[in-house]
Amino acid sequence: MIISHKYKYIFLKTTKTAGTSIEISLSRFCGEDDIITPLTSKDEAIRKELGVSPQNWIYTRPFELKEYRLPDLRRLIFEGKKPQLTTKFWNHMPASKIRKGIGSKVWNRYFKFCFVRNPWDRAISRYYWNFEKTGERESLGESLEKNNPNSNFAIYAIEGKVAVDYVGKYENLKEDLSVVCDQLGIPFDNWLPKAKGGVRQDRRPYSELLTEEQTNFINEKCAEEIKLFGYEF
Repeated sequence: MIISHKYKYIFLKTTKTAGTSIEISLSRFCGEDDIITPLTSKDEAIRKELGVSPQNWIYTRPFELKEYRLPDLRRLIFEGKKPQLTTKFWNHMPASKIRKGIGSKVWNRYFKFCFVRNPWDRAISRYYWNFEKTGERESLGESLEKNNPNSNFAIYAIEGKVAVDYVGKYENLKEDLSVVCDQLGIPFDNWLPKAKGGVRQDRRPYSELLTEEQTNFINEKCAEEIKLFGYEF
């Protein structure tokens, strides 16, 4: 996740949508006050070569007026102490918690964006990623049941409504990211590292790998994204 004060944007990192690659690439253009959350040690090694590292992800800000409670007002009046909120930002942090951590003034003023992916294809990608991470050899059906393939909707929605200004698609990754960067004035050069590439062992289309029961299961769990973005099996 990135919160850039330099370019006034918030990048919400969804799961299995090349979010790490996007984050590494965009980190190159961040200013010293921007918030960059930590990645895995393997991915940080890629970013370190670029001279970039996590920063400011433990963030402190003063309360906004609407956040004051009676004890806070008393401390302010009688002790002169202004209440502050300290937040640890992390990867895949949901929009509601980002808004609370950064404050509604910044949240409302900054451009917010994320990426989504065909839910059936994302489920296959997640299956192989889980195997790479844990070393546990499970069937696809077992993995789906164990690692519930919920949509990313909860990451970029607040109270059941999309809370970002732009949702790009993994299927048009560089084109959609370029649209965002052009709007924000970021000098994006189309470079994206393959941070988690090479994990998927079977490159056959998801339609050849999923049974009808598995397809319907994913359809049920990811119904919001399928409807919102017109994904079809």
